Order: sequence, then C-alpha cells, then structure tokens
Amino acid sequence: MLPVTDEHLPALFRASDRSSLSAQRRYLDLVRANLVLIIVGSVATSLGVASRDLRALLWLLGAAALVSGLVLTGFLLQLKPDEQWYGARAIAESVKTVAWLYMTRAGPYRNGSPDHHADERFSRDLADILHERPAIDVDVGGSESAAEEITPRMREVRSQVVEVRKAVYLRDRIQDQRTWYGQRARANARASSRWLVATGAAQLSAAVAAVAMVRWPDFPFHLASVLASVAAVLVGWREVKQYGQLGHAYSLAAHELGLVEVRAVHVATDDDLAAFVADAEQAISREHTMWAARRRAGI
Repeated sequence: MLPVTDEHLPALFRASDRSSLSAQRRYLDLVRANLVLIIVGSVATSLGVASRDLRALLWLLGAAALVSGLVLTGFLLQLKPDEQWYGARAIAESVKTVAWLYMTRAGPYRNGSPDHHADERFSRDLADILHERPAIDVDVGGSESAAEEITPRMREVRSQVVEVRKAVYLRDRIQDQRTWYGQRARANARASSRWLVATGAAQLSAAVAAVAMVRWPDFPFHLASVLASVAAVLVGWREVKQYGQLGHAYSLAAHELGLVEVRAVHVATDDDLAAFVADAEQAISREHTMWAARRRAGI
C-alpha cells in the first residue's frame, strides 16, 4: 500500500503545522536579530577612537542598536510568536494522533462502530482540539481552505484488514517517527557540542584579551568586552535552541518508541492493534508534552 504522508492527513493538521513553522521562524528571527544588535552595540561602544566626534557617533550607534534590541524585545512580548509556535504545534500533533487512531480503528474509532459514527466522532474531536486553544491563530487559507479533513487515503487505510493497517502504522507512523527522532537527536547533539566549543573559544579569547590590555593599556579597541558579549550571546542562543535538552529528549523518545515497536509481532487482532496504537501514540504525545513544557519554562 502507498505511504501515508502529511499530505494525506486532515487539512487542519497541515494548516496548524504551517502556522507553527511560520511562528517558529518569526520568533527565532526576532531573537537572532536581538542578539546581533547586542554585539553591534558592544562593538560600537568599545572602539576607543581619538576623534571626539567619531567617538560620539559610535556611542550613538551603540545606543541605537541597544534601543532597537529593546524594541524587538517589546515585539516578542506583544506578539508572543513563541506561544503561537507551541500552541499551533500542539494542535497539529493532536490532530495527527487522532488521525492515526481513526485510520487504525483504535481509541474511540473502534472496528465495531459504523463508519458514519466514526466520521462524526472524528469531526467532533477535531473541533474540540481547535476550540481548546481559541487564542491560537491557525491559518486555514490557501490550499487547505477547501481540503478534506478525512482524506481518501485515511479512508483507504481504515478499510483494510488488520494486518495491512498494522503494517501501514508501523511503516508510516512508528518507523517514520523513530527515524525523525534519531535524526533530530544526532543533529541537536552535534549542534550542542559546536556551540559549546564556540562559547569556550570566545571566553578564552576574552580572557586573553583582558590580560593583553594590561600589557597594552592604550590599545584603542576594548576587545575583551566585545568577546565577553559574544560569549554571552552564544550562551543565550544555545539556551534558546535547547540543543542539549532536545538531543537527550529525542534520543529517549526514539528508544521508548522502539520498545513499543517490539510488541508489534504479537499484534494479530483488532483489539491487539487498538491497544498497541494507543500505547505508541501515548509515547509520542508524552514526548511532545515534555517538549512544550520545557519550551514554556525556558529550560
């Protein structure tokens, strides 16, 4: 059977996924610009030029950079793109979970119910997911505005015998999710190491520059303070991205989902599949819930 991809999931999933990615980019762009402005301000105010007029101009430039950063901070507080990011992601993940429950005839969409009852329940569940977060802006325009919430591929999977539904779920949900977790775990672990090395290099350079200032006190550029600012910015960006925490969490989620997958060999009936899918979706949901909690807490 052909794979089930994101294009075959409900329109609400694609709309909320797009909204989440857009808000994430907006949030990270604002944070990145704010950190760059901190460095610009530090450089501008650390240049000890001889000309009084030029020195005053540089100080004004530094002040303008820091004030611009303050404005960006105000935008972050007012627009709250991080909350939009987390909220829309929560909607997307919830919709994805109930879509797979529907396709595998698990949870409230069990095999014994007529399909029109399952369709009605699925429609109500999507509405409940959306209404639980009324403040989240889910962009339903574009190609999703007239798209289906129960797609033909979803109905096709649901209509299959238990062996086929199990195979599709293993391939397109569990194995696909495990692959994604594994890739993200490795990418975040590598990024965490790189940013730690860069931070250490900036701190060491700042220390060397500070000692050098003792030897050359009349040097016109206060390099130590600039490098110290760079180190602080690197630490800030690493905390915003949470490379270390995410690397560990994704690795743990991949292993946990692998432990669930081991039980697939014993799945033979609709009841077995329903219990198996429920446990797998709970593991995936737990990882996302912990991710959202860490993001809100900033840890």
